Amino acid sequence: MSQEKQNDFTESPETVDLRTLVGHNHAVAGATSIAKVQKLFQEHRYSFMAVVDNHQVVGMCSRERIGGLLGSQFGFSIYGKKCIRDVMVPSPEIIAISSPVPQVLERVFSRSSERFYEDALLVDTNRSLIGLIPVDNLVRLQNALISQKIRLLEHSEDKLIRQKQQLEKLTLDLEKANHELESARDLALEGARLKSEFLANMSHEIRTPMNGIVGMVSLLQESELDDEQRQFADTVQRSADALLGIINDILDYSKIEAGKLTVEAEDTPIRELAEECVQLLARQAFDKGVEVILDIAPQVPEWVQIDPLRYRQVINNLLGNAIKFTDEGEICVVLDLYHTPEKGTSLRTLVSDTGIGISSEVQKNLFHAFMQADGSTSRRYGGTGLGLAISRKLAKLMNGELEFSSSKGEGSTFWLDLPLIKSDTEALPTEPLRLIKGLRVLFCDDNARMCEIMGKMLQGIGCQVEIYHDNVAALNRVRSAQEQGKPFDFALIETEQETLSGRDFCDQVRSDQALDAVTIIMVGLMSRRVKSCCENVANIYKPLSPNAVQRLLERYQPDAPAYLTAIAADEEKAEPQHSLRVLIVEDSATNQQVAIEMLEKLNHTVYLAENGLQALEFLRSQTVDCVLMDCQMPEMDGFACTRAIREGFHGVTCRDIPIIALTALAMKGDERKCREAGMSDYLSKPIKIKDLAAALSRIHVRV
Repeated sequence: MSQEKQNDFTESPETVDLRTLVGHNHAVAGATSIAKVQKLFQEHRYSFMAVVDNHQVVGMCSRERIGGLLGSQFGFSIYGKKCIRDVMVPSPEIIAISSPVPQVLERVFSRSSERFYEDALLVDTNRSLIGLIPVDNLVRLQNALISQKIRLLEHSEDKLIRQKQQLEKLTLDLEKANHELESARDLALEGARLKSEFLANMSHEIRTPMNGIVGMVSLLQESELDDEQRQFADTVQRSADALLGIINDILDYSKIEAGKLTVEAEDTPIRELAEECVQLLARQAFDKGVEVILDIAPQVPEWVQIDPLRYRQVINNLLGNAIKFTDEGEICVVLDLYHTPEKGTSLRTLVSDTGIGISSEVQKNLFHAFMQADGSTSRRYGGTGLGLAISRKLAKLMNGELEFSSSKGEGSTFWLDLPLIKSDTEALPTEPLRLIKGLRVLFCDDNARMCEIMGKMLQGIGCQVEIYHDNVAALNRVRSAQEQGKPFDFALIETEQETLSGRDFCDQVRSDQALDAVTIIMVGLMSRRVKSCCENVANIYKPLSPNAVQRLLERYQPDAPAYLTAIAADEEKAEPQHSLRVLIVEDSATNQQVAIEMLEKLNHTVYLAENGLQALEFLRSQTVDCVLMDCQMPEMDGFACTRAIREGFHGVTCRDIPIIALTALAMKGDERKCREAGMSDYLSKPIKIKDLAAALSRIHVRV
């Protein structure tokens, strides 16, 4: 291989094959004598020779060192026969063939200065010698590598300079674009302000003559008109109302855009306000044959702090849309509390319907101004498309959120969440509950959701409720309850049912003198108001609200619940008994009152405990003839209390005292469970005085 070819590594020094750097390949065995090596050095021009043993390199020897050992003033060195491996160069540079070029150069040129001019040994993977690399070849390779790095640095510097120039130009362009955007933004804001002011002024100017039109048409409708004239007047009235609604939407939207609309929170009777919103628009739904249901959760407070005007505006819009886009089924308005760890407790008003729903394409722009769920030129549903845009903006102004979920053809659900800020109820007027606890009420409606809501609501105000979906079944239950001595105080009956109308139900109940005490309440539609068909019959109209139902029950409630009247009737038939000392263990105030009145009428002495712990404390110090034990009570139930008495816990000495289970548990196996706990007898609620008297008569009174 020529010297030019060997040294031709200027293109890519890092990829040079180390074999091309080998300058000579002379080696001597490690056992060779110094004198023989001296002769070899004299025959060749090498400065160094490789020392090998079994074909593997073990070191390097130098011409100068060998000459220094052999040459002397006496003519011949005494070391002439010594092995060459004993006088090798210390720590020679041995390079493996697989070593990267930069690593080789770093090792070679980081050596101490006195070894800088040594050649290097190149070996294979078995440390067998390949050859010697002269140090001048390594120097040229190092220079080539440095030159390459210099060229790369110069290229990188040129590239950085160009990038810097491009960045400076881009910065200037961005500054210019930002300036232009700021100018455009200022112009747009000014245009929006002028547009909003123009819309607000125009809406106000249009409202003035519109109010005159609406007022005069209303006066015209009150005058004497023939049928054709009245039809014309009604058409003008409806058109004027529709136009006024559009103007109001535009006015509100322009005020919001101009930043001139504010909200003012004040103490508001939220339950009453929600009822008013539903009552206002429900007739439109009933006229279409769509049921409207109002569900107010018991935990919702009577008074909160909100802006009632803006709240009413949002709910009216949501309910109006639900009515507009629903042709059959039902619309439900729910007022409840909603809690999240991030935002705490919110007042949630939810409006759900079974209408046409909203497609995924329309949902993306639903809250944009002038957007419609049905935007076709042949659309069936009118409106400006501003209602939802205004409602969401109002929700944000009230620090709340307006969201929705919907699927096309499956109805929609919108909900308004507002921060719950309770009012100071002590400073607000409150109306005390005057409803007698324990009234027995039967409610019948063919709508399952309505029955569920009314059941919870009636139970929440202290009534005992039974739910039916068919007037025929309800009539049969009213009769059977009377025969069982468990008469109803009220029967709320749906007016219009195919199997048995409300009027027919009323006629059949009133034809039976035994059912005279039952007050019938006809539940009808506000669009079909009818007079009561007979005495002791009241009317209430959907959508039913908790306040309206409660006020009606208070108005028509009897002096005492019907079951107490039945007790008084049974009392006359009860046989006289010996007076007993009876401990009542019962947590319900209503059931306490019933049991006390029954026992006192039977001439017994009554003691009272509200739970098992109080009963044990009483029996620890006093003795009675028997215990009437409720099963389900807080702190300690009747089962645990009975077991404690039987086992003599808590210092109770009357371990064999008669204990009568007085419980609402009336399922199969409940009596066995009571007796297994140690109870002597079993009575299921509601109890009759004759059954109680019979149970007490079985008690052996201690002398």
